[in-house]
This record gives sequence, C-alpha cells and structure tokens, in this order.
Amino acid sequence: MQTKNLFNFAAILAALISGGNAYACAACGCTLSTDWGNQGAGQEISTKQGFSTDLSYSYVNQNRMVYGSGRASGTQIGSLYANGQEIETLTQTQMVTASLNYTGENGGFMLQVPYLYRTHATDGTINNPNAPLGSNYTTSSDRGMGDVRIIGSYTGLSTDKTSGIIAGLKLPTGSTDTLFNGGAGAGSALDSGLQLGTGSTDIILGGFTSGLVSTYGWFVQGTVQHAVATEPALGGLTYRPGDTYALNAGIRSAAFGSKVSPMLQINIIRHQADSGTSVPTDVFTGAPVSGGTLAYLAPGLSIRTGRGMSVYGFVQLPVYQNVSSLQLVPQYTVTIGLRQALD
Repeated sequence: MQTKNLFNFAAILAALISGGNAYACAACGCTLSTDWGNQGAGQEISTKQGFSTDLSYSYVNQNRMVYGSGRASGTQIGSLYANGQEIETLTQTQMVTASLNYTGENGGFMLQVPYLYRTHATDGTINNPNAPLGSNYTTSSDRGMGDVRIIGSYTGLSTDKTSGIIAGLKLPTGSTDTLFNGGAGAGSALDSGLQLGTGSTDIILGGFTSGLVSTYGWFVQGTVQHAVATEPALGGLTYRPGDTYALNAGIRSAAFGSKVSPMLQINIIRHQADSGTSVPTDVFTGAPVSGGTLAYLAPGLSIRTGRGMSVYGFVQLPVYQNVSSLQLVPQYTVTIGLRQALD
C-alpha cells in the first residue's frame, strides 16, 4: 500500500483523544493525533493492511487559573470564593490508552480503552461557607478505566482513498460515583465533569482529507461528539456533557529519511457547556463553569525502530485558551507512545 493511501487511515483517528475521556470541563481537552504521526511521509513503506496495536501515555497538569481568555487575578478569585463559588486549585490527569486498530482496503476501525489516574484539589464551601480561602481544602484521587470508544471509517467515496468519513461511539464504561476522599469535604460527591467517565453514550461523526506535497505529508480532519443518552449523576442529580467539536491539521517531513519523521500539528477543540443540576455555575453570571475553546501547537517526532514498531512523542503548547468563568488549564501536555504492526 502506498504512503498516500495510508495517510487517510492515519487521519481517521486524529480526534480520538479529543477531550472525551472525562478531563475536567473544557480546559484540558486535547485533540492530539497519535495515529497519524506513526506513518512515513513521501516514500514507499511496507505497512500492510491488517491489525496493529498502539499504547500511549498522556500527562495533563491543569494548574493555571484562567477567567475567560486571560489569567485570573487574585481579586477575581477571592471575589468568587467570597460569594460561594468553589475554587479548583489542581487537576492532574495521567492516562494510558491501549488501542487495537484495523486497516482495510476501504477504511478500518479502532477500539480504544483508556486507563486514568486523576488527582484533584479544590478550595470549596462544602462544609463552611465562611471559611477563608485556603482553609477549606478538599481533595480527590481516583484511578480506573475511562470511557471506551469504537470508531469506524470509510474511504470508498474517494477514488484515491485520501478522504473519507468517520463514525463511532463512546460508551459509558468509566466510573461516575467517585467521592472526595480528603480534606474538609471528604465524603461529598465529586463534580460530574471530574469523574473518570461521563455517564453518557455519545456518537462521533466526522470527515478527513490528506495528501502529499513533495516530501511533506499533510492532513485535515474534523469531528463532532454528541451525547445521545445519559445516566443519573450522584445524589439523583442530572448531567449531560456538552457537544465537542474538534479540528486537527498537521504536516510532517521525510527530509530525514524513512525512519525519523518530524511533525507539527495544530489542535483545536470547542467544548460547549455541560448541562444538568450537577454542573456548577458562576455566582455572578449564572453561566456553567464548563465549556470553552482551546487551541494547541504540537511539535512531535516519530521514529521507526524496525519490525513494524514505531515510537513517538508530542508536546502540546497552548496558543489560545478561552473558557467559561474560572477554570484550570494546562500550561503544556505531553504524550508518548509506541505502535506495533501485527502480522
């Protein structure tokens, strides 16, 4: 199979790590493509149709407070807290994702199973609304399976198989019953947006196109994710994750030969506000403390190690962050992984 015919399938999975694995609110959402970067560029390669596996590790440290599109001031934070709004101070997520992929003549599919470890801290008004900021610290720590995804693709509508459509499901396999387990609010329900799963069944739809220019390969791909069924949140409350729109574009070079491929992506995600009685709201505006638009520039590198294996790494650097109310955003994210073609 020629390289140009592999670009389409590599682009198919570009948004599958796009904020649907229950990171907090919109602020962590990343749309990094880890599949596209594992193919070569501008040369014939020996990758065959068939199965492959992928194992990746992502680290997201949300520790920068943003209000709207700018860094939150101490005055803003203090005013929100004094009027009864909880203040998130840290959300750190580590995620290991195992994937089974199949590439066929006219498309393929992927099964993606994430395992998450998340720690979270907040200065809340859970027990004492008159406590000064910093004295009502509450923490949580949880680990387990996240929401599984099953994604299919079809390239038969494109004669050269460089464009196609995407359709899939996100299943409610991640837990939604975690409680705070440390500090003043221990035993209280953790926010729905911070659970390992969303408790919803979502459909994922999208399309992609890709190509070659000299020794450069490129792709553009977009998806939308929409919850079609939800489960009750803790305490009989309701929760529905907002729609997520993801746009990825990337380019990679074969200037260093077939084994080493430098890459650059731009990853954009728009997460509409979550809804339901479990979603916190801004004490002044009444808007949900959820949702936003984020854009990242992600340089990366893929190295073929032989015998059908590739290793890769990316660093995502934020270039635009605009969120609803006060939210935590990462200053960077890191993803590393390896991919193995199966005979």
